[in-house]
Parts: sequence; C-alpha cells; structure tokens
Amino acid sequence: MSSALLSIGHGLNDSQKVMGIIAATLIAFTASNPDVPEWLHLTHINDIHDWVPFSCFTVISLGTLTGGWKIIKTMGNNITKITPVEGFSAQTAGALTLFFTEIFKIPVSTTHVITGSIIGVGSVKRLAAVRWGVTRNLLVAWIITIPISALIAALVYYSVGHLL
Repeated sequence: MSSALLSIGHGLNDSQKVMGIIAATLIAFTASNPDVPEWLHLTHINDIHDWVPFSCFTVISLGTLTGGWKIIKTMGNNITKITPVEGFSAQTAGALTLFFTEIFKIPVSTTHVITGSIIGVGSVKRLAAVRWGVTRNLLVAWIITIPISALIAALVYYSVGHLL
C-alpha cells in the first residue's frame, strides 16, 4: 500500500511539471500557428488533451522502471540500511508529503522527498546509522545542479540566438 501511494504521489508530482511545460509549449505554438492540427491545438491550460497526461505518466513510469532501480538501490542501501518496516514508514511519509505538496501546488522533487524520509527513518535508529558522507554528496549534487543547468541553458540560448 505504501509503495502504491508513493507511486501515485510520484506521478501526481513529477508528471505535473512536465505537463505544464508541454501545455505552455502547445499554447505558444497554437498562438503563432493558428492552423495547427486539432491534437496540437491548445489555447488554455485547463483544456489539455488526454494524450499529454497519458504520455507523461507513461514516460515517467518507463523511466522509473528502467533507471529508477539505481536510485532505489542508492536510497535503500547507501544512505542507511532499511528494514521492511522502515521502508514502509519512509514510503508512507514520502507519499503523504507528496500528496500534501500536490494539494498546495508546491513543486518538489520526489527524490528529495524520499531521501528526507529515509534520512528521518535512519536517524530514529541512531544518527550514526545514516551515512552522512553519502547524504552530503547528494546535497552538493542537488545544489550545484541549479547553477550548472542555468549556465548550460544560457550557453544554449546564446548559441541558438546567434544562429537565428
């Protein structure tokens, strides 16, 4: 049950961000090309075609199925050792957090949420049960992702801008 709830929370949270980007792109495309096919025509965010969420849910499921196991292994083995009861607790806490953030429309990372839940479960056993070096490396990676992504986006925009 906890796995199912976390999965639903993951889909609600992470796929919504991608759907917003696709919807914004379709709205901009429709505005600049009035003769677009009906399946691409979109003028308002509340009128998203069914294929958009279906494709987002499908792709996020495939991504979790193919590449998610490495993340799951890192979370379950490298941060702290997780027993079934601890896994249930972490997943339930993560699911509740994702549902709460969905209700209040707060964009969060599912990976960050479950990492925090696992750290919380490990900390309850004892603080030394958490491998803080692994946790620190994850935190550093998350922090440097923002400026590096911004720099790469600026370089791509600058390069493409000169080509157009």
